[in-house]
Amino acid sequence: MAYNIISIIGATILFTFLIARFLSLHIVEPLDQLVDAVKKMESGEFYPVEISTNDDLEVLGKAFNKMGKEITKIINDLKEIDEAKTQFLSITSHELRTPMTPIKSQLQLLLRKHFGKLNNKQVKSLRMIERNTDRLDRLLQNLLEISRIQSGRMKIIPSRQSINDVIEDVVNFMKPSADEKKIKMKTKIFDKIPEIEFDKDKISQVLQNIISNSIKFTPEGGKITISLSKYGKNGVIISTRDTGIGIPEDKCRDVFEPFFQVDSWRSRKVGGTGLGLAICKGIVEAHGGKIWCESKPNEGATFYFTLPFKIGEEIVSTPEEKLSKRVEEFFEE
Repeated sequence: MAYNIISIIGATILFTFLIARFLSLHIVEPLDQLVDAVKKMESGEFYPVEISTNDDLEVLGKAFNKMGKEITKIINDLKEIDEAKTQFLSITSHELRTPMTPIKSQLQLLLRKHFGKLNNKQVKSLRMIERNTDRLDRLLQNLLEISRIQSGRMKIIPSRQSINDVIEDVVNFMKPSADEKKIKMKTKIFDKIPEIEFDKDKISQVLQNIISNSIKFTPEGGKITISLSKYGKNGVIISTRDTGIGIPEDKCRDVFEPFFQVDSWRSRKVGGTGLGLAICKGIVEAHGGKIWCESKPNEGATFYFTLPFKIGEEIVSTPEEKLSKRVEEFFEE
């Protein structure tokens, strides 16, 4: 009897092992292959799976491989189109800027009456041409900047310096434009910030663009507040809050896309091109920071951007900021 019991137990163990091996070879391993392949595809890499089970899993594996090849082809085609678009923008912008210098020079000579006297109508017409020529020149400069960002050719020249001084310089530079609309500009420094590494001209460009937008879309008598504080363990956060017309919440991400304008008619009226914030995004991200906005219609807008103490470093969040991010992600979901 003992021999029979041992034989039954041994047979049971062997049978269980064979079933487990069968399930492993025909179900578990093929599924693991598919899961790994899907995860790699999510990160932009496609690796075909090899499943030979002579059942539905093999059919699924072949379908996945076919789909992966098609998606890879589409992605490569889109990359080629995007590269061609970027190259076209770069070449076109550069070539169009070439005649801009002599055009502007001749306009200035005409307005200075170098070629003879002008009546009031002629001066008015030339002034209109000059304004539109300047606008076209700014558009071409922005197109060149966008093409550099998209192709990874934007140059960053970093140095350690005071971000406080840069903010103060930009605010003083933009103050006359704000004064024309009787807009009050205020600066708030919440923390003592050490010197950090960044490209002064590029970050000044970001601040000028954001503050300029705030001035454009804030009615007379409004207020703009520029704030600076420490962010995380190795970063800073700069914000610009205005009392302007605001932006719909669902458009806050879109405003950083090239050529996007929340209100095309209003943007044209104030001279917007839809490229400024896209350039800001490229500059901030090239430094290793992030940029975003919070706004509601008729309640003003607040633009934020972060910078690490050293270019390329990842900003380490404090426990409080991590908790805040988790709460925000919960409500977003």
